[in-house]
Formats: sequence, C-alpha cells, structure tokens
Amino acid sequence: MYQKYGDILAISVNDWMAAGLSYNQFNHDSKDSQLKIVCRGINGNTLIDVKSIRRPDRRAAIEAKFGRIDEEEKKQSFMDVVIDDQAREFFRAYTYTDGTGKTLHLPEDTQAQYVNEASILNMFRRVYQRQVTARAANGRRKTKKDFFAECVMQAKALNADHPGHLPSNSRSMERKYDEYHKKGYESLVTGLYGKTNSAKLTEEAKYWLIARFATPIEKLTIQQLFVEYNNEVEKREDWKRVESEQTIYAFLNRPEIKPLWYGMRYGELKSKEKYTRQQKTLLPTRRDSIWYGDGTKLNYYYRNDKGEIATCNVYEVMDVYSEVLLGYHISDSEDFEAQYFAYRMAMQKAGRRPNEIRYDNQGGHKKLASGDFFGKLAHLNIPTAPYNGKSKTIESAFGRFQAQFLHRDWYFTGQNITTKRNESRENYEFIMANKNNLPTLDEIKKRYAQRREEWNNAEHFDTGIPRIRMYEESVNNATTKVGVLEMIDMFGVIDPVPNTYTASGITKTVKKRDYRWEVLTSDGMPDFDFLRENVDRKFHVGYDLNDMSIVALYTKDAKGYRFMTYAQKYIEIHRAKDEQTEFDHQFIKATELANKRLRVNMVDSIEDIMEQHGMHPAQHGLNMPKPKGVNLAREDVGRMTKRVSQLMTSDVEDRY
Repeated sequence: MYQKYGDILAISVNDWMAAGLSYNQFNHDSKDSQLKIVCRGINGNTLIDVKSIRRPDRRAAIEAKFGRIDEEEKKQSFMDVVIDDQAREFFRAYTYTDGTGKTLHLPEDTQAQYVNEASILNMFRRVYQRQVTARAANGRRKTKKDFFAECVMQAKALNADHPGHLPSNSRSMERKYDEYHKKGYESLVTGLYGKTNSAKLTEEAKYWLIARFATPIEKLTIQQLFVEYNNEVEKREDWKRVESEQTIYAFLNRPEIKPLWYGMRYGELKSKEKYTRQQKTLLPTRRDSIWYGDGTKLNYYYRNDKGEIATCNVYEVMDVYSEVLLGYHISDSEDFEAQYFAYRMAMQKAGRRPNEIRYDNQGGHKKLASGDFFGKLAHLNIPTAPYNGKSKTIESAFGRFQAQFLHRDWYFTGQNITTKRNESRENYEFIMANKNNLPTLDEIKKRYAQRREEWNNAEHFDTGIPRIRMYEESVNNATTKVGVLEMIDMFGVIDPVPNTYTASGITKTVKKRDYRWEVLTSDGMPDFDFLRENVDRKFHVGYDLNDMSIVALYTKDAKGYRFMTYAQKYIEIHRAKDEQTEFDHQFIKATELANKRLRVNMVDSIEDIMEQHGMHPAQHGLNMPKPKGVNLAREDVGRMTKRVSQLMTSDVEDRY
C-alpha cells in the first residue's frame, strides 16, 4: 500500500512484489536509475518514490493493486489537522459587548468552531506552501482554483471531526483564506459577536503597550496589562479606555507588532530562531568534504587521584558525510592542545587533507587560528556562527552518540541539563552509592575509545551502511594526500636556529633529549653523495614531536624556508664484537667500502680539475700521493651495498 516518507509518496519493496512484480525487476530498475530509493531498509522495507517508476508495465501493476497514483497523491496531499493552541487561547479570552453594554465571552461551542476553522486554515496554508515548493522543484503546475476546490472538499470531509462553517465554494474559500492570513483569528468572528476595535488605541498608546509588555523590569500578563493600561488612561487626555483584554491581545499579536517585543520578553536567541530565515543545506556526498571540530563534556564520571568524583572534556573531529569520529583528545579543558592533538589524529586516520573545516572559534580555537593552523589543515576553514547549534552537525551526531552508546555505562553523567527524556539522564543515586567503584581516568579513556569504535562501526541513520565503511569506500578527488612533509608543515615545528650537517649527520636537542639523523638513499643506506656535498652546510630542522624518526631539512633565504630533503634516524651499530649481528658486520663492511670510494672519487675529481688547468703535479714532473689504505674494485661497493640493503629489509623493523 502507498505510504508517505516526508513529502514523498512511496511504496516498499514488499508492496512492489505484492503487486506481482519481481525482486529481479526491482534490482534491474534501481541499478538502471529508473527507480529512486528514498529510504534503505531491511526485510523488504526499502522505500521507492512512486513518481520515479517510469516503465508503464510496472506503473500499471502498482496502480492495479493499490489504486491510481494521482488519486492517492490528491488524497494524501492534505495533512492531519493540528489543533491551534494559540487560537484556543485567543478565543477563550475574546470578549464582546452586547446590546445592553454588558461584556461577554464567546459561547463554548462557538469558541470550538472558531478554533477548528483556524486549525483547518493553518493546515491549508502548510499544504499550499508545500505544493508551491514541489511545483518549483518539479515544474508541475496546479492552479489556485484547483487548490481551493480541493480545500472545499477537504473542509466538508473534516466537518464531522472538526465542525465549522468554512465556505462551500472555491472563490469564497479563497477570500476566507486570504482574509484569515492577513488579519488573523479575529477575521473568523462573525458580526453577531462584534469586533474588537483596536482603533481606539492612539499611536502613543500603542507604543506604550509595546514597551510595557516587552520590559523585563516588571513583567505583566495580558490581563494585568489591561488593568494597568486603563489606569494609565486616567492620566492621558487623548487616550481611550478599552473594554476588552482581547483588544490588547489582538494588537500585540499582530504579525507586524509581535517581533518588536518578542525578543525582549522571551530572549533574543528565541527571537532569532523564530524570525530569522533558517538555511536548509544539503549534507556532503563525499568523505573529507567537511570536518567539524567541537569540544564538549565527556559524559563519564570517574574517580580522580584524590578519590573524588570528577569529569573531564573531550574534543572530537568528525567527517560530516559519514559521521565517522576521526580524531579526539581527552583533557581537563577545551584548550588549543586538545584541538591540536584531535586534528592530528584525524589527519593521520584520514591520510588526506579535508576540503573544509568548521569549528566554533571559541577557547583554544582562537590561538590555533591566529597561527594559521586551520589554513594549513584545509583549503577552507570556517568558524560556525556563535549561539547557533543548528549550524553544527556534530552536535546532533554527538547527542546520538551519547544517547545510543555512552549511556550504556552506569557512570554515564547524562546528557545536557535541558534533556527531558529519563533515558538521557544519569542515575545519580546509583552513582553516589558506588562512588568508590568509579573507574579511573585511564579506565574511562579506554572505555570511551571502545564506544567510539562501536559508533564508527554502527550503521549510519540515513544509509543503513556502517559509518566506517561509508568513509573508507568513498572517494573525494578534490582532496589531496598528506605525506610526511605535510604532517610536519601542519603539526610540526621548523627550528629557526640552523644546525650543521657533519660526517656524523645532523644533531639536535629537543626537550632535553638528543637526536641524530642522516640522509639515506632509497635502499636505506647512508647517502654518501649528499654527505660529500653538504658537510658543514647549515640546515633548519623541521620535526613533529610525535614522530622524531624522520625530519625535514630546510635552507633559508630572503624568501623563506626551502625544503631540501628528509633525514632519518642515524643508523647505529654495536661496538662490542660479541654483540654485533650479521647486519652490523655487513653494514660496517659496506660503509668502509663506500667511504673508500668517496675518498677515491674526491681525489679523482680534483685531479681532473687540476689537469684541465695545467696544474696537476704530474704535469710538472711531480708525483700525486694516493689515498692510504684504499685498494678496491668499483663493483665491491655495489655488491656490499646490495647485501646490506637485503639485511636491512628483514632486520630494520626489529631494530627500529
């Protein structure tokens, strides 16, 4: 049977097969882009947009089983009536003056009639707006005449459950609809009960009412304001008394008046949410298009070193497309260090630079932003609007993470204080009874890591596919890979003080610890060519404190730092013969041979230069001294280097 998925008329795969169509036909049409899947489900509950069914034979089978699609659309185009509570309040407070001058309230059945009429007209407006949107999206046209003709039919059908006296022809219905949405509830009151005359209010009186109702100094209800206003009339020559509270209520609730006092009475953020236009955006369709970063309370109690109950904070970085939690850091506060390590973990897991990062620009974010940290991480970095939770998808995802996973543990703190569901609250009595059994900080860190993995491996709410699978199988060609140099650039430090490269490599002391590196060839051997050309050259070392096994070497000129090459941990061997391994023996022989070859090459080079310029000793009847202790064939170096390279391949993982 037909069903609604949001504004879309749909059938399930089970319904498809109930209409005599096969599952193979469903597979064929969906793969051939002839069907639009609006919601993935299991056991035949996947939903198909009926408007996407193009093949006439499929459409005929569906309509033969469940009825014409266009008739079903017309029947389901109207929504359920939602009783308007504000209308009920308005008509309950409404008063009028009878022929004797007596002030009366509306009869109860008349109040109910007007409330029903207002509720139905509200529903008509929602339907009309939805149809306008559908028409704009799909290019389908439906005239106002057709719409109000349907409204007349719907009003008649609804009359049994929601009795009222709405017009019985389309032109009258259109006039009633327009009048109601221009003038509000008062337009529904017939002349039998009179009309509230707000014209009695002078311009000065109107502004006084707005100011008095808005001020937080001493808040008044409409009833209290009615009394105070009439008392004020006694002091003002040109003001006129009003006979009904409804006069003041109707004036203050006019659409053009209400925004003036709403923010002061209920809070500017409430006013912002009610009156400012909300953007409706489509979420990314690929991984790493947008990452969100945000800090929040880690919703676990733990026992600190003093045996006291404590909580802490967590900073999370999430991929918006898949909702995979990429990186995090647990700390006492949301500071720049927490954000630094969370983004670093995210970058390591992703292996790619995101196209866009969004963050709230509070706390430690400002310190990172001032150093262009986010500019190095992503092509775009955008702080979200403050006090605008709707703009941060991560808050919604984290709320579900708390409710679905973290709440399983008995030391769960509950979600935020505004939560209304008991399931989202802590069991404080049980926690206090077991405060001596609370986990330590290290234990909650392990449990939190476990819950994150469960979240990442759970199905995405929209696709039904595990989040981590969505992320890993997605391809985003707009992003770039992140290598060692990029990690150093984003998360590392380039020392402004240069160090000298020597025959023993390049050394540096970082946080009172000495490090030594050297440049290696692609087969993992010391690069003797680099050594010959760069001894005594000064380099600035770029390093990442989380991985000191490899660093970047830079030179510096007037235009800034220039990357030259990578240097890796200096290869060390055992000095004692009885501790030397096969690798040590072979490495010693290979480097001795390479050093000899280096010496020979340097002598050969200078002899060639001197000979070209007539300055070689032999050209002047003198002898050229030969390098001492050097007697090798050129092929010896290559053969020994290959042997060491083979040993390094099998042994280096154990050594480093």
